[in-house]
Amino acid sequence: MPKSPLTLITAIALVSGAPAAAQLTNGVGLPAEGARAPDGPVTPGQPLAVNQAPVPTQRPAFPGQARAPAVVTRTPIAVEVKAHNLNHPWGLAFIGDGRMLITEKPGSMRVLDMASGTPVAGVQGIPAVVFKGDGGLLDVVTDPAFAQNRMIYFTYVEPRGEEDSGLVVAKARLKPPKSGGNQAPMYTLENVTTLLRATGAKEPGHYGSRLVFDAEGYLFVSLGERFFYPTRGEAQSLYSILGKVLRISTDGKAAPGNPFDRDQQLEDHPRAEIWSYGHRNPQALAISPVDGRLWESEHGPNGGDEVNLIGRGANYGWPLVAYGNNYDKTPINGGRTVLKDTEQPRYVWQATVAPGGMDFYSAGLIREWKNNLFVAALAGQHLARLVIEGDRIVGEERLLQDQHQRIRDVKQGPDGALWVVTDDADGRLIRLAPS
Repeated sequence: MPKSPLTLITAIALVSGAPAAAQLTNGVGLPAEGARAPDGPVTPGQPLAVNQAPVPTQRPAFPGQARAPAVVTRTPIAVEVKAHNLNHPWGLAFIGDGRMLITEKPGSMRVLDMASGTPVAGVQGIPAVVFKGDGGLLDVVTDPAFAQNRMIYFTYVEPRGEEDSGLVVAKARLKPPKSGGNQAPMYTLENVTTLLRATGAKEPGHYGSRLVFDAEGYLFVSLGERFFYPTRGEAQSLYSILGKVLRISTDGKAAPGNPFDRDQQLEDHPRAEIWSYGHRNPQALAISPVDGRLWESEHGPNGGDEVNLIGRGANYGWPLVAYGNNYDKTPINGGRTVLKDTEQPRYVWQATVAPGGMDFYSAGLIREWKNNLFVAALAGQHLARLVIEGDRIVGEERLLQDQHQRIRDVKQGPDGALWVVTDDADGRLIRLAPS
C-alpha cells in the first residue's frame, strides 16, 4: 500500500520587480519576474534560457516557432502534493464522485480520492503488460457518457511471445466495488475488448499512445514509429499505422470522414483509420476549447521536440525532415527542416524537453490561464504553459521546476484545478489552483 499522502500547500503572490538575485520560490515552482529558475533567468518578454544549444545550421521556419517570449503567472498559486509513492504513473482520468483513476506503467490502476489524495481502491481484470522501456500500462480516458455507461478506454503494451510486444487500444466497463465485506475494495474491468492492435515492430520504444475524444464521439489515438529502422520509415507509409494519429469509433473501426477511407474495396488500400502521418513519438493530444481543433506534441530526436496543430490528412514530415540531430549528433537527411507538402510544427523546443501529456485549461479559476496549453516535460522536469493566439505560440512559462520531477501528464479536473502526475517509482500527484 502507498504511504500516507504528504500534502504540501504553499502560496505566494508573484510580485513584479523582484531582485535579479532572487531564487526560485520554495515549494511553488513559479519564479517571480527577475528571479532565477533552475535553468536560467526569467525576464518577461525575453525567451527562456536553454541548457542545450540548437543545431547551428537550423533556423526556425517563421518568427516565434521557437523560444517564445517568457510570460509569468501573476495569480497567487497553491501547489499541493496530494500523493506520493505512485509507481511510474502515466495517465489519469476523472470518474466522478470526487475520484480519479490513475494508470501505472508496471500494469496497475489506482482509484484515488481527489480531496485527500488517498488511494481508495485498486482495479482488477487488467490485461498482462510488458513494462520495459517506453512500454507498460499507458493512457486512460473515460467515455463521454461515462456517467451512464461507465466505459473507459486505455492503451497498453502486450507481450507477444519471446522478445516481442506491441501496443493495444482497449475498452472495458469500470465496475465499482461492492459495499461491505472485509476485503480491500476493488474496481473491476468487465468485458475487456481490443479495439486496435499495432504490429510490425519489436523494439520497446516510441509507442506514442495518447487518447482523446473529439466532439463527435470518435477517438483520436497517437502511435509512435517504434524508433528504429525499418519501422521509422513507416511513419510515411499510409499502409501502416505506426507514426500516425488515428481516428476510430468506439468499436475500433475507422471513423467516417477520415481522409483515407475511400477505395477500401481494393485489396491494396491505405489504412482508413489514419487521420495524420509523419509523426515520431507523439505522447500528447488535446483539443482546443476555442475552435475544437486537435493539437499534438511529440518527442523530436536529439532536440527538436514539437507542438503541432493537426490537420486532416496532413503529413508532419518525420523522418524526411526534423529539427534536431540523431543521438550520435549526425544530421537527419542532411539537417533538412523544410520539405514541400509537409507541415511545419507550430512550436519547436530546440533543446530537448521530452514532452509528455498535455491539456488545455478552460476553467475560470485562473483567468490568465484561460485557453492556454499545458504540456508535461519529462527531461525538462517542468510543466510548460504555452499562450496561443490563433495558430501561433506567443508566450511560454515553466512551472513546477522546484519539484525536480519528470512530469508525465497533466489534466484539468472537474474542480477547475490542474492535476499533474510525475514519472518515478515514487511518483507524485500534484494539484495546482489559486491560493
